[in-house]
Amino acid sequence: MCTAIETNSIAARPNPKKIAGHVAVKKNQQGAALILVVITLPVLFGVTALAVDFAYAYVVRNELQNAADAAALAGTGCLYPRSISSLCGNSANSAPDFTTASIRANPANTEFSKNTAASAPITSGSIKTGYWNVTNPSIGVHAVQGTSDFPAVQVTIKKDTGLNGGPVNTFIARIFGVNTVPIASTATAIISSPGTVVQGLLPIVITQCMYDNYWNSSSSPPQPKNDPATGKPYVIKIGSSYHTGACEAGQWTSFSVDSNNVPTIRDLITNGNPTALGIGDNTWIQPGTKTTLFSSVNSCSAAGDKTCEYVTVPIVGNITTHAAVPVVAFACLHIDLADGGSGKFIQAEMSTKCPPLNSSGIGPMYGAITPPRLVQ
Repeated sequence: MCTAIETNSIAARPNPKKIAGHVAVKKNQQGAALILVVITLPVLFGVTALAVDFAYAYVVRNELQNAADAAALAGTGCLYPRSISSLCGNSANSAPDFTTASIRANPANTEFSKNTAASAPITSGSIKTGYWNVTNPSIGVHAVQGTSDFPAVQVTIKKDTGLNGGPVNTFIARIFGVNTVPIASTATAIISSPGTVVQGLLPIVITQCMYDNYWNSSSSPPQPKNDPATGKPYVIKIGSSYHTGACEAGQWTSFSVDSNNVPTIRDLITNGNPTALGIGDNTWIQPGTKTTLFSSVNSCSAAGDKTCEYVTVPIVGNITTHAAVPVVAFACLHIDLADGGSGKFIQAEMSTKCPPLNSSGIGPMYGAITPPRLVQ
């Protein structure tokens, strides 16, 4: 009995050779893992360097981009002198004023003094002015205006040797001999003619026929035709078709709501369209001369307090009274005066000096403009 037990105990003992072989294999596997770690360590360092330095470079690039955006928008605001005349100081210049826009877009201007990148002040940038094609941006900023081209200011800001504190220093990549990297950001801003106006329209429509007669769409930039007798834009008298004929006609509009009464139109003269109006949208054309409204326009015209001296108005293909007619464009007018007596007309000239309204999109170039906006 005891012998059997002893035999079983001996049989149950592990084989020392097998154990030794198992330990040897395990030691070999541990050595292979160590070799693998040693081989991949440079790769891991490289990935870490790329992640850390790329993240920092991305932050710096955003700082440059913010500065370039601000400079491009500031410069574009001075392409047209009436838009920010107090800052641009070019109210007597013709648009687009690329010279003043370039000066205004200079990142070295004191108003940009708080702009920094990698804690270094931004003091320089390259500025390019010209035209931007909104249907084919790949053309870039170019000198000669063509179809779908709008005045533009492009600003590029770099951190490189001798520029804005020099290139960006790396942290970990310098282990591999990469001590610095240059970074650049570019912003392009334009002013276009509006496709939609949110608020600020004078509630009177005029016909596209009138612009065919008195507006030069083929000039660069498009502008009013001059009267040979004066050398200045033609003086036009906008009145209802009852008095002027179809092509020279203008008529009161209540925009998107059919409301044919004097108080409503008078409120719209003061406050503009209450809802957004875009090209292709219908505007209600109201019948009647509404003689008393001319005095309201005269009060805010160049003959009055000048609050509506330069105004944007909707353009329609035809004037059909008490009907909803599609808007085809938006145009700028200089209002001289309004006669509610025997004449019953608004005297005006086509213009390019209207302030930018709360507007967007792109429409035919009839002198009205949008605020500056970034396109790149």
